[in-house]
Amino acid sequence: MSARAFVEVDGSYGEGGGQLLRYSVALAALLGKSLRIYNIRAKRDNPGLRPQHLTAVKTIAEVSGARVKGLAVGSTELYVEPGGRPRGGSFDIDIGTAGSISLLLQATLPVLAAASGEVRMTVKGGTDVKWAPPIPYFQHVLLPLLREFGVKAELKLLRRGYYPQGGGLVEVRVEPSYPLKPVRLVERGELREVGGVSYASGLPRHVAERQAQAALELLRREGYGGYVSEIEIDVETPAVGVGSGIVLWAKFERGIVGGDALGEKGKRAEVVGREAAERLLQSLRSGAPVDPYALDNLVIYMALAEGSSRVASSELTSHAETAIWLCERLSGARFRVERVGSLFEVEAEGIGFKPS
Repeated sequence: MSARAFVEVDGSYGEGGGQLLRYSVALAALLGKSLRIYNIRAKRDNPGLRPQHLTAVKTIAEVSGARVKGLAVGSTELYVEPGGRPRGGSFDIDIGTAGSISLLLQATLPVLAAASGEVRMTVKGGTDVKWAPPIPYFQHVLLPLLREFGVKAELKLLRRGYYPQGGGLVEVRVEPSYPLKPVRLVERGELREVGGVSYASGLPRHVAERQAQAALELLRREGYGGYVSEIEIDVETPAVGVGSGIVLWAKFERGIVGGDALGEKGKRAEVVGREAAERLLQSLRSGAPVDPYALDNLVIYMALAEGSSRVASSELTSHAETAIWLCERLSGARFRVERVGSLFEVEAEGIGFKPS
């Protein structure tokens, strides 16, 4: 490794999962820091790198010209020597399994937004898998929040891919977006609308309809029915595998929250619909402008933005705490967490990163 800025990260810190690895490599590539990350996913039942992590790291390396040592399934230690500014162009990425496309984008999007020109990327993998946000959540909740920072990104779902086959296909277009703007998402203002999409693949249409109807009934019972603009029924999008799911979102004057659930064999469609609605209702009741899952995705952008950002959510997850620790360590951004009533307010003094 070179004598340039060098940082070591214990991959078992905090929740010790794949997010810590993905963000470490992304920040090292962006900020030009040589990185050693060890104890990768040490707390997991299958520690070390999995195929989906390899693909995320390889993608960042390809776009930014970074050199990586230790790229192998099961590896618990990785060295990254950064290259230059990420380049624009077209890239075709295949995770090779049902590994989550959303989690790959979580890692690569901050890097793609720093490219010298427009990036067009197709990603093949899982669109609807456990322990990861489904693609419609990324489209309708995360991307609108990232646009508040000035991130210029669009995402199109071409084909769904379920576990275990994967095979889903997403097209991403990202334009140069730095320097990022600071955001203030603390008081959400009035609720404007509730929307959603209920989908089923390789199953009768009524599965998607029953998911949507169950969600709508619960939202009505809790007094939100009048805000629902539409819960779209999607049984037309091509898919690999059999599955279903529903994603709901609520838009405010300032902020957006989501709730989602996946279908499973033996799990009634009505249960899936109510599960997603209850998750959305938790955020609606809390008064938060950002849901807990979205918060941990915003931390890296708060660190890189120009100036002071402040975001409130109903919960500070272990993922968010780990992301804050990592971003402070690698970027030098300063964070402060404060409990205000029932909400957690996260404040960050960003570094005003500009690619060079």
